[in-house]
Amino acid sequence: MGRPNRNDDADVLWSNYLQGDRSALKELINRFNDPLLMFLLGKTRDREVAREIAQETWLKMTKHKKGIKNFKAYLYKVASNAWIDMYTKQNKIKSVENAASSINGIAVKPEVFHKLGAEDITKMYRSCLTDGEYELWSLHCEGYNSEEIAQRLSLQRKTVDNKKSIIRKKLMSEMKNFANS
Repeated sequence: MGRPNRNDDADVLWSNYLQGDRSALKELINRFNDPLLMFLLGKTRDREVAREIAQETWLKMTKHKKGIKNFKAYLYKVASNAWIDMYTKQNKIKSVENAASSINGIAVKPEVFHKLGAEDITKMYRSCLTDGEYELWSLHCEGYNSEEIAQRLSLQRKTVDNKKSIIRKKLMSEMKNFANS
C-alpha cells in the first residue's frame, strides 16, 4: 500500500484547525514552514525578509476561516501575495524618498522645486492637462503601473505609456515656464 498523500493530510489538518484544534495548526507550521522559507528566500534573497514574509503568511492564514481545497497551493499563493505586497510597499517608500528632487517622476531643479508648493503643483497640473490626462497622471502618481492604469481606464497598456510620455513633456515644459517667470 502506498504512502498517504501529505497534501490530503494537510487539508485534513487545516479542517481540524478550523474546528478548533490548535495542535493541527502547530503541525502544519512544523511541516510547511521550512519549505515556505526556502520558497521565499528564492524570491527575496534575504533570510530576514523571508522570515518576516513567512510570519505574515501564517498570520494571514490563521485569519482565513474558510475551508481550502488545496492547503499547500493556497499557502504558497498567500506567501506570493505577501511578497508582492512587501515589494510594492518598499518601492513606494523608495519613490517617496526620491521625491525630494522630483515632482511625480519629473526631475526638477532645486530652485524651482522650492518655489513650487503643493497648491502650485495642482494648479499647474490642472491648467496644462486635460481631465483624462490628469486622471491618468494621478493614478501614476499614486503608484499604479501602466497595466493597472490601463485596466482602470479601459485603455491599452501601450496607450497609457504613450500618454504618460506626452504628459511628462507637457509638465516639464510647464515647469520650465514657471522657472523662467
